[in-house]
Amino acid sequence: MAKRHSMLVSAACLVALALFLPVVLTGCAGQAHIRFAEAALRGEARQAAVPVDPEPIVVQLHIAGQIRRVATYAETVADLLAELEIELGEHDSVEPLPEAGLSGLELVRVVRRQVKEETTLQRIYFHEIRRQNTTMELGTTKVVQQGREGQSAERYRVVLEDGVEVERTLIGTEIITPKIDRIVEYGTIGTIVRDGVEYRFTRVITVQATAYTAGPESTGKSPGDPLYGITRSGIPVQVGHIAVDPRIIPLLTSVYVEGLDSRGALFDGVYLATDTGSSIRGNRIDIYFENVDDARWFGRRQMKVYVLE
Repeated sequence: MAKRHSMLVSAACLVALALFLPVVLTGCAGQAHIRFAEAALRGEARQAAVPVDPEPIVVQLHIAGQIRRVATYAETVADLLAELEIELGEHDSVEPLPEAGLSGLELVRVVRRQVKEETTLQRIYFHEIRRQNTTMELGTTKVVQQGREGQSAERYRVVLEDGVEVERTLIGTEIITPKIDRIVEYGTIGTIVRDGVEYRFTRVITVQATAYTAGPESTGKSPGDPLYGITRSGIPVQVGHIAVDPRIIPLLTSVYVEGLDSRGALFDGVYLATDTGSSIRGNRIDIYFENVDDARWFGRRQMKVYVLE
């Protein structure tokens, strides 16, 4: 500012000098001084008229996930985008707004926004529907209808900003294949009558039945062994005892065993679960026999076990 003021004062002085010198000075010397003054005046004027270039504005441009520094003479955000040939799509946005002015080191963020629809297939899980059947025994079940999963198509409106999903909205669902529920009937009859005797039971199990003895061929123990003939429950074994898997039939539970064939039917009756066996797992029982021949004759067969109250 002081420099500009000095230049104006100098110019004013030269103007005054140009006006007064012709009057005061005469002759060749005077004319020379006049020409010198006029030349000086013209030089000062030209110096005063030279424009000073402004400094560019430096902004930080954030676009496509990258930040770069840009030097620009643009006055607004819109001018900057035009200068860099950056076009905004239908869903794109810029911060600050396009009409905002620029200031040094300001961050200008261009958000590339994509809106699209996506369809995803979903499983529809079926349910199991259980219903009573008064003609079936307690603990038994029957599948009346098999279940089948269905499938649906879900349509979503998805918004991505700079390639990153920021919004997902469900806009519609269409059933492609309907589900079919599984229907299971269960028995409610809790009593049986055998040979005129009524037995109340809590459940019925179909098992694979085998036979065993107290001897070494079944237990690895011989007479004279302190544990010979002693069951897992601590009770000496006898006819009418069976070995079970305690997870299925608890020890010391009374059961009614019923054969499903003519040979098995010979051994129908009430038994007591007293023992276990290394191979007796799940729905299996081992019926005790006193001699090996009877056990071998019994063999292996399916039987029905009623767990009594």
